[in-house]
Amino acid sequence: MLYSFAHNKMIYESKKHHNAVFVGYDTNGIPRHAHKRGTGSESTYKGNAPSGVPEYSFHWHGRSPYVCLFEAPIDMLSFISMHKKHWKEHSYAAACSVSDRVLFQMLEDNPNLKEVFLCLDNDEAGHKAAKRISDKLFVRGVKTHILAPTGKDWNEDLLVIRARENESEVTESCQMSLS
Repeated sequence: MLYSFAHNKMIYESKKHHNAVFVGYDTNGIPRHAHKRGTGSESTYKGNAPSGVPEYSFHWHGRSPYVCLFEAPIDMLSFISMHKKHWKEHSYAAACSVSDRVLFQMLEDNPNLKEVFLCLDNDEAGHKAAKRISDKLFVRGVKTHILAPTGKDWNEDLLVIRARENESEVTESCQMSLS
């Protein structure tokens, strides 16, 4: 899955600071937005390039009528990792905030998008944004669903799933060794 984004020059590592960079393109394939996130284990750095156009933040266009909106690229990628089957068919967008600008740009650029899944963080800001965006979509007659992660965000949910899988593998390995 990550290969698809890297192959399309949507994700790369910056040379100077080794940040992960998530690139958003306009409909003509011109890069218009970049979100940077620190990759070091102690790094909390994240931010948007100053000249970025939020309407074109990190996103993926599929052919299905569904689009999922996330606050952060890492949450978008985590969600896709948890729902890999036919992931390329759907559209996804990371607002790199709690903005709705990328979502409404995608709806304008892709008339086939008919159903929105708001997959924002499970915190006060995420809940408020989901309500605000859902109300705007309702007025436009767009079918909307709100999906909340179990933890704070989709990346946290993915980490919990992976930790459980690792525990299960260790338990199985120990049981096999004892047999």
